[in-house]
Amino acid sequence: MSTTKRFVSLHGFFAFDYPNHWVEETDEAGHYIFYINNGGKGALRILLLPNEFEGDDAAVKMLEEVYKQNKDFDPALIAVGDNRFVSFVKEHDINGGSFTVYYWATAKYDKVVLYTFTAQTELKALPALQQEKQEVEEMISTFEFLSGEDHQH
Repeated sequence: MSTTKRFVSLHGFFAFDYPNHWVEETDEAGHYIFYINNGGKGALRILLLPNEFEGDDAAVKMLEEVYKQNKDFDPALIAVGDNRFVSFVKEHDINGGSFTVYYWATAKYDKVVLYTFTAQTELKALPALQQEKQEVEEMISTFEFLSGEDHQH
């Protein structure tokens, strides 16, 4: 029996595997949300955004831009199969609470996929939360762009 499920985005644009014990939802804005009930309290949100760059090197240009815009946050470039992700971490104060957000961004000629994993900063060192972050990284390692119905390329 498999311990993962395959997630395929609306219109079949991208897919990845995620652990069976994670809950998957879509919010009112169309973002995909994954979390573990009674887990370490981290939440993964996946946003599909338009790529503002055009041309054959649009994906590379977008990742360079993401890298440049977040250079103060020690970004890293990660190779995952045929894909490249820019990864970085930011601390945010939201409604009086401190949150740590881990970002992974990848791009194709017409779209950008942004993974954000958010956790309360005071909880980020907990083993359960570290385990969740590791599972998110495993999800990202299975990421692939598909040729969805909205492709013209």
